[in-house]
Amino acid sequence: MVLRPSGSDGRNTMTLEPRVMYLYVPYRNQDQLPIFDTGVPDLDWVQLFRDNRYVGADRVGDANQVTTGVTTRLFANESGVRYLSATLGQTFYIDTPRVALPDEVRRGRQSSDLMAQLDLRAFQNWNVGMGVQWDRRDNRAQRSEVRVQYRPNGEQVVNVGYRFQRDRLEQADVSAAWPVSPQWRLYGRMLYSLRDDNAIEEFAGFEYGSCCWNLRAVARRYVSNRTGERDTGIFVQLELKGLSNVGTAADAFLERAIRGYSGKP
Repeated sequence: MVLRPSGSDGRNTMTLEPRVMYLYVPYRNQDQLPIFDTGVPDLDWVQLFRDNRYVGADRVGDANQVTTGVTTRLFANESGVRYLSATLGQTFYIDTPRVALPDEVRRGRQSSDLMAQLDLRAFQNWNVGMGVQWDRRDNRAQRSEVRVQYRPNGEQVVNVGYRFQRDRLEQADVSAAWPVSPQWRLYGRMLYSLRDDNAIEEFAGFEYGSCCWNLRAVARRYVSNRTGERDTGIFVQLELKGLSNVGTAADAFLERAIRGYSGKP
């Protein structure tokens, strides 16, 4: 069901989009089956409405539950630009799940944490995103995130973010891609652990473009495993316009690492 009452001036539309899902998966004893790559993902809006609470093929979680959620959006009728999106959702357990991974803590609760998310286009080129996973029993946040982005276009973007997971991580994230002249572009990112007081990932790079070719180079230093060991990588890519690329795909790496960046014109 979607309700669409228009604004008084007829220029904007606000929607109300409730969602309800009932999920039943019978219990099957899977203790004798090996576990290779199955884990418990972070709880978010998508995870609330999945039919398996695990990721990976080694376990199928039993379920007898009802998930409810509501989303509201505000957007411009003429351009379709979305100014606001707010979401709230929670799962209620009719039966307590029995399947569990060896290191998984069974909480024995009647409901999941409350998930809330807000995305706001504050000004013309500014976007703000906030999310929280709220533990209603302990009355505190288990996970939260705040993102601020300035993005005039796909080649000009600056991101500042903060992430928190109780007893696990607290991180600050800054990244940017910016042309400083018609030929030169600069790139960079630092993902910093406030809890451990060190950088998890940092890279810097540049791009030089002419009429016939582009050269991209990125130097990266990052934590490569859970023991804290660090590794260094260098991406170099030569693009012959209209022909092919030579070297490591630095453009694909930058698009993954810098939120909102697009190397395509």
